[in-house]
Amino acid sequence: MTDFKSKLDKDALAFFNEVTKRPFSQQAVAFLNAYWPEVGSQAEFIFNVAWEKMKYADMHSKGISLIYQYEEGNDLDFDIGLYFFEQLCKFLDDPKNKQWASAPYQMSQPTMMTAIKRKQELREKVDVNFDGRVGMLEYLLHQYKDVANPADFCHRSMGKDEHPEIRKARLALEEVNKRIRAYEAEKARLEKESQEPGVRGLKAKNLLAQLGSSPLWEELNKALITAEAAVRIATKKFGGGAGGGADDSTGPTDGAIWWMNKDLEEKKRRYGKK
Repeated sequence: MTDFKSKLDKDALAFFNEVTKRPFSQQAVAFLNAYWPEVGSQAEFIFNVAWEKMKYADMHSKGISLIYQYEEGNDLDFDIGLYFFEQLCKFLDDPKNKQWASAPYQMSQPTMMTAIKRKQELREKVDVNFDGRVGMLEYLLHQYKDVANPADFCHRSMGKDEHPEIRKARLALEEVNKRIRAYEAEKARLEKESQEPGVRGLKAKNLLAQLGSSPLWEELNKALITAEAAVRIATKKFGGGAGGGADDSTGPTDGAIWWMNKDLEEKKRRYGKK
């Protein structure tokens, strides 16, 4: 068995453990920041496929079916890790998802194997810190092992602080998430109540029809505008993926800038003013 721990000294292991405690998306950003030249071409796959499947595996483990009820996790136990890989392989086998199984994303294709073999691999080759759980960072380091490994990730990433402008933009996007959850929770409540007979049902239908101009919607759009401005400032400062603005204290920021712009794009597509 490959002993990943032997490749990490005490400080590196502590740093690695700290990164794996972050939400899945922040782990992905840390990985992309470190390996953008090698793996930047796979960012769309990581965002649209791997991240989505990991979130839904986590939701499955927690018995959550509605995305607005979900607070992003940071790791999966081995059984749910198996489920994640099963769902990932099933998704890629579906002809309607063939774009994600095509040549540009060859680097991102998981190796097919039996559940027994996969569990052994999770234990011996994916679980870097041997805590019996699998995070996004561990999955990414394993998937892209031809260009990445735990020790090299720590070497590239340790001692690099998140730049204040990037932190501001990230927190602004998190605020949008909070507003989305509040809006979707109220929408779900009204949809349920609108099915009831009598005055209560009619009132809920009326409120549902007005939800697109309600204070909740306005607050969501205000948060979205604030986030868009913050992301634009960070993107301008850091060159929009060209590495501009990065220094020795912050390190590479290409992954963070790309991810925030992609996240903003998705939020605007779903909740921006039409």
